[in-house]
Amino acid sequence: MDDKDIRQAGYPCPLGAETGPQTIVVRQVIAEQEAQLVLDIHVVVPDTKPAIEQIVDVFVKDVEINSVDVITDKMIVRGEFEIKAVYVACLPDNPVHAVEIKHYRWTRDIVMNGARRGMDGDASVAVEFVDYDVDECTRAYKYKYEDMTDEDECDPEPDDHCDDHCDDECDDDHHNHNHSHNHHKHHHHGCTREFDVSVVLKFVGKVMTNREIQIGGYMGNGTMPTTPKG
Repeated sequence: MDDKDIRQAGYPCPLGAETGPQTIVVRQVIAEQEAQLVLDIHVVVPDTKPAIEQIVDVFVKDVEINSVDVITDKMIVRGEFEIKAVYVACLPDNPVHAVEIKHYRWTRDIVMNGARRGMDGDASVAVEFVDYDVDECTRAYKYKYEDMTDEDECDPEPDDHCDDHCDDECDDDHHNHNHSHNHHKHHHHGCTREFDVSVVLKFVGKVMTNREIQIGGYMGNGTMPTTPKG
């Protein structure tokens, strides 16, 4: 009796009887969200480097995610990046220098409804925005905004006097006037060692878990049909 005769006679299918339903494990996304992180970072040029005349560019590099932890209804993402600023130094020949902040650490929590501790998390990060700001009474500010600063806002008061840093030549009235003018010009529209950097990071996070799915059943009873259709 061949296979066709067996099926027509109503014998059960041996393959279906032996194997039955099968179970496979699939990855299921529980939650997926986007988020931002806004950072304002104060940068100070070390004494080993010259002060800033003009900032050429500020950028963020080597952005890394160090860990992703899933807790109840949240994902915690931790990482770091580097900030680098290229600037023209406040020196007679105006050489170009750079100042860096390495391994700046950050943390961002992302709401993930349905997430539970022990589930797997995955996240990606990208730099969405970078900008810098300096005191408005500095040359770097004037360079950035194309000399739109009002000079009078940073001028010394008429009754300002030479401070303790004046040398003995301040005794001469004429030189005292010139020295005071130059001193305040450097102070109020001079070089700087400090600036602020604004960074916006964008995150995409996913929380996943393993789910078992049963396949191979028939009409919910886990068996194969015993007779062919038609």
